[in-house]
Amino acid sequence: MEKIIENTNRFKQLIEANSNIRKNTNDWSDFLELSDSAINRAVKRIEKYAGIVLAPEFYKLNLFSGYKICWHYEKDEFIYGGFRINGISEALALKSEFWKVDFSLASDQEVPEELKHFEKLNWFEKQAWGDDWRFGCFIRDKGVFPPQIAFFDRNWYVPMPLSLEEYFDAMFASCAVKGWQYFYVDIDNDFPHLEKALEDMEKAIRLLPKIFPNMDFSYHINKLDLVKGKL
Repeated sequence: MEKIIENTNRFKQLIEANSNIRKNTNDWSDFLELSDSAINRAVKRIEKYAGIVLAPEFYKLNLFSGYKICWHYEKDEFIYGGFRINGISEALALKSEFWKVDFSLASDQEVPEELKHFEKLNWFEKQAWGDDWRFGCFIRDKGVFPPQIAFFDRNWYVPMPLSLEEYFDAMFASCAVKGWQYFYVDIDNDFPHLEKALEDMEKAIRLLPKIFPNMDFSYHINKLDLVKGKL
């Protein structure tokens, strides 16, 4: 957890120091300041309502509630990035309803059997600005935190082979650019949003090295080449 906090601060400093981009400071926030008693209450609430037990090493996740960073670039082409973190209690203990919009379901409407698997999803991360309806989600189940992570993309989702720490690392390595998750899932001809995925990946490869010249995007370049080679 300390590493996630440290890397989040480092990413914020990277964005602040970059003169190539504009910072949407109205869409910025910082870690919450919570007492130990407030954190303990949140942990107990999660265990009571979700049956999910947080080890002490994850208690500080409660400080991330509402944390957001936002940037955009508009010199040659327009592209944006950043992230917003949902409250950990909201992401684990509350009913999941964000996905219902895609299926035109009212909040009090009975969920059809074929969609019930979406009820285990709840988002913990999304874009802070220019909401693109893509979410990093927990696939919630009773037991020890963290549960498996999934990438939700407009009425569809796929589990990701990443731990929570790896998810943050991947996001920061991608500068949290719009659609960065596409670089960390399997993509083939049957991918549900193939055209949009390729569009976002190609734009990221085209612009990120120009915007962040001191960063290494070789993984992203190689992943796009691999994807195109399979199509």
